[in-house]
This record gives sequence, C-alpha cells and structure tokens, in this order.
Amino acid sequence: YWSLDPSGAARLSTEDAKILGFPIIHIETDLLGFSWDSSIYDGLRQFHRGKGFDPDSQEAAIHYGYPLYEL
Repeated sequence: YWSLDPSGAARLSTEDAKILGFPIIHIETDLLGFSWDSSIYDGLRQFHRGKGFDPDSQEAAIHYGYPLYEL
C-alpha cells in the first residue's frame, strides 16, 4: 500500500494513490518443487532394506545420528 504518513500508518486509498500517480503495486509469489525420479527413491528403499533398516521408519537417520524432521 501507499502512504503519505511518515510512519506509514495511514494508508492511501487505491483511488487516491491512482490520482497522485503512484504505480500499482503488484506482488507475485512463485513456488517451485523439485524431486528425483521415482526409481531413485525405489533404489534408496532397497538400499535401506539391504542394510537392515525399515525404509518406512526413521531407523537409518537415528542410527547415523541425523536430525529428525517433522512434517
């Protein structure tokens, strides 16, 4: 928002900002997510099983002292 108040507490209306020639503020957020191919995850699951860990648990992370993350 636009304001002529030095503290920024008093907002200008959209119409007043337009009359005064202030540009329109446009805020945009992009969110991207990346992951590996599912074959990579399948391979990791097989690797964990081969090492004696349950791939659906946190056993490997606990065993190797990695921090546990909560989702």
